[in-house]
Amino acid sequence: MASSITGDAKKVLLDQFKQDLDSSGSQYYIGISGADSTGVGLLGQQQFRNEMQFVKIISSNSFVVETYNWTSGVVYNAYDNENLNQKRFYVVNDLNEVFLCVQTSKNASGVEQPSSTKPTAALAAAYDNNRRSFTTSDGYVWRYLYQMSGLAINRFKTSTYMPVQQIRTTSSIFQLNEQRTLQNNSINGEILGIAIDSGGTGYEFAPRLDIEGNGDSASFSVSLENGKIVAITVDSDGFGKILHGSGYDFAKVIPSAGDAVLRPIIGPKGGVNLDPVATLRADKLMVQTTIQNDENGTIPLADPTNDFKSVALLRKPNTYGSQDDYTASVGNAMNYFTVSAGSGTFAADETFETAAQVKGKTHWHDTSNNRLYYIQNDSTGFGTFNVSDTISSISGTGTSKDIDAINNPQIDRYSGEILYINTLNSAIDRTSAQTEDIRVVIDLGQD
Repeated sequence: MASSITGDAKKVLLDQFKQDLDSSGSQYYIGISGADSTGVGLLGQQQFRNEMQFVKIISSNSFVVETYNWTSGVVYNAYDNENLNQKRFYVVNDLNEVFLCVQTSKNASGVEQPSSTKPTAALAAAYDNNRRSFTTSDGYVWRYLYQMSGLAINRFKTSTYMPVQQIRTTSSIFQLNEQRTLQNNSINGEILGIAIDSGGTGYEFAPRLDIEGNGDSASFSVSLENGKIVAITVDSDGFGKILHGSGYDFAKVIPSAGDAVLRPIIGPKGGVNLDPVATLRADKLMVQTTIQNDENGTIPLADPTNDFKSVALLRKPNTYGSQDDYTASVGNAMNYFTVSAGSGTFAADETFETAAQVKGKTHWHDTSNNRLYYIQNDSTGFGTFNVSDTISSISGTGTSKDIDAINNPQIDRYSGEILYINTLNSAIDRTSAQTEDIRVVIDLGQD
């Protein structure tokens, strides 16, 4: 028998993950590595750790959903409580206002028509302080959910994803307080629409639709074409109130005549506006951080450039040499030598070795402080260096230096849990004047 987890299960898992992200007991970091052949298995994780350069703490996180920009001429899908993999059942306009599509416009033959009138909060405002559905001149019915704040846009909005959240406390940000008001006024148990699973046959007159259930006041009208039901439209009371009714936990639609099979579409538990995360079926969580230059000298960064090839999300790495959680906002993950002064500089990615042929690869030779940051991987091997060894280039510059001291990183790169790895299509160069805004999306995927 086929089985799969429900949308509620995905939400519970992501809620728990978000709670852990937000808790003071768990530190999450973005890790940067030079490894270019990592996978998500244990071998791939080891390869990533071998060449990890530094970590930066996660700054913020948010649920996200796919971005569907409202565009004239596009057909949008009415919300369906049965199709969990539904696409384009909501839109965001150019004011960053988000709307649920409640009803798609249809012509006399029941063919869905493209949207031509942009939904806006200003249009919604005429309908009982935005909390009810409203109709645009193209025949679409929409529900206003929220407007993204500038902070949310800067941190989480991309061409692919946009942020969604439930507001739990009052805020000084207007958009958040407006959304919280809509949440508090959410109407439970609305029948948003009626799906036509079978339009039936032989109808001469539009049947009355009786709704049997534990709610009340939902009302819909039927349109016929060639003896079958081709469209069902939610009624209005004539004063701007669209009659979805309220209080329905369950319902059945019974036509007064004919053999059509109709299905009520009941809104999310608690109402459409109560929790936009649930309404928009968010099954992705975005974490974000910003890496600024060399983070005040914490990140080993060559002049003019270093590069990285993969990014990971780490949970609770340890301070090097202990079992204590690492808690600083940024940390170096590489070993380094203090080397003798004098002429000659090891270039980035240059391989060096000792007389005993113990090898390493240069990340950065910091000549100002006589430090050589290096990595070892499967190619170099993992031999042991010793103080007083002489390391000499075997590719590139021909430089030689004596090791005066061997120094440990700030974090133990082999500790903590790796929850995500992304190997980039091409290396990203970093310079001392560069800032990266890194966003990682955790996606539970479709059923």
